[in-house]
Amino acid sequence: MLNKISTCLSMMSRITLISLFSAITLAGCEKVVDVNLKTDPPRLVIDAAINWEKGTPGNLQTIKLTTTTGYTQQTIPSADGATVTVTNSANRVFTFTEIPNTGKYTCTDFIPQINERYKLKVLYKGETYIAEETLIVTPALKDVEQTNDLGINNDEIGVKVNFKDTANQRNFYLLRTDFSENPFPEFQLFDDRFTDGNIMSWLYSHTKLAKGKILNFTQYGISENYNNYMFLLINASSGGSNGPFQVIPTKVRGNIINQTNSKNYALGFFRLSEMTKLQYTIQ
Repeated sequence: MLNKISTCLSMMSRITLISLFSAITLAGCEKVVDVNLKTDPPRLVIDAAINWEKGTPGNLQTIKLTTTTGYTQQTIPSADGATVTVTNSANRVFTFTEIPNTGKYTCTDFIPQINERYKLKVLYKGETYIAEETLIVTPALKDVEQTNDLGINNDEIGVKVNFKDTANQRNFYLLRTDFSENPFPEFQLFDDRFTDGNIMSWLYSHTKLAKGKILNFTQYGISENYNNYMFLLINASSGGSNGPFQVIPTKVRGNIINQTNSKNYALGFFRLSEMTKLQYTIQ
């Protein structure tokens, strides 16, 4: 019996010594390592979303130009001094003029028209970027239904936002949800391939939803190309919800083409959407 106890104490002593040695070793390895991260040359980013809210003229529109920068940089550089125009199928040119030194280019006389084809043209640092898209219609958001019994304990709140899909045509929709408890808006996509013409619903829930909290919903009509682009973007930004097997972060290319130098492509997308808004206060 004494031999067994002696053996056991010996093993414990070894384990203690190994643990102590490991702790000392790890403590001695505390050193700041500077990693030399490679930064690619700046690339133009074109945020060209033309949004026409139902019931408004839609004449005031803004296109924003920036450039990529280093990962650790705190500010995003604006792309100043560009020439930005949008042309419709009747060859009417809408000029977007820069607010000095902001990278924001505005137009005050834009004419939105459903199913009209528009062409974007950006001249920046001697290179020409172009893209074409159609302005897509969207149905109005009708109403919101609230439920208070979600979650494991049946005490979480969720809402269902309803709309009637436009019948007899393939439609794609984007929903943006703004909630004050979230630092960024949340996006959802919908394809009516199997639900043409039906009453459809967006579902939204959050653990911090409570009485008096306000949700702002914005629905956009979008093209199939933009739907596919946003699908890739959402998955890339969220890791595809695959746990340890997440999507590797990568550049997601849009519909903008550099006619001058195809290798120096721009990031971003040229999109034109009719949009509808709905605000809901949790009951």
